[in-house]
Amino acid sequence: MSNALNFQLREIFISHPNVPRAFEEYTILFMSDLHLDGLNGLTERLQTILEEISVDLCILGGDYRMATHGSYQDALQKLKRVIANIKTRDGIIAVLGNHDCLEMAELLEEMGVKVLVNDAIPIRHKGETAWIVGVDDPHYYQCHDLDQAFEDVPQNAFVIFVAHTPKLYKEAAHYGADIYLAGHTHAGQIQVPPIGPIFTHCPAPRKYCQGIWNYKKMTGYTTSGVGVSGVPLRFNCPGEIVKIRLKTKSYNMDNS
Repeated sequence: MSNALNFQLREIFISHPNVPRAFEEYTILFMSDLHLDGLNGLTERLQTILEEISVDLCILGGDYRMATHGSYQDALQKLKRVIANIKTRDGIIAVLGNHDCLEMAELLEEMGVKVLVNDAIPIRHKGETAWIVGVDDPHYYQCHDLDQAFEDVPQNAFVIFVAHTPKLYKEAAHYGADIYLAGHTHAGQIQVPPIGPIFTHCPAPRKYCQGIWNYKKMTGYTTSGVGVSGVPLRFNCPGEIVKIRLKTKSYNMDNS
């Protein structure tokens, strides 16, 4: 169980030619699959790490509780403590995962989190704008609606698309997303060399289920997540919180 608490801070560059110049070096803290009520000590360790981090924006990728039904109060109380340790200039944005329910969105909003359920929000920085587009969980509930989510997004806008799972990579690219942030897969949580993940629980090809990837003109990142699901352990697959730094150049580099 102890190795499941050994999640790390991973710092990466995500570059794309459409990143506005004003967003060069813009920082995003991305965390998904926290499952906060599933592992003793996880909330406290996460709070300790977050005390040392300051970013422009935080994005949460869903799955805040361990179960897929029943009470979510314990998980949200722990999330409230985590949120208190997040230092961000432009706030916190979240989507829901397959372990979450719509009723949780209102409580997240009361904590100061902007929840995107097939919706979009503009982020203005130094006179330029980036759009964050978020959809409802496409894995279990399948209530995602990209038509609705992109409804207010101007044509040719710079778009960061957020969904709990990377399975929408084709649809997101079709709608003009530049960057796609996802979780859900836990990068397998258990990886066996040289096979890699035993399961990803995602219909997308494996190359889209972990780390940085590209599809057509879109760049994606699928995080291995913070917490665990199912068995309380990880093997050859540490959890992570991710600090993303946007670049306008046409390369990707992981500097962790």
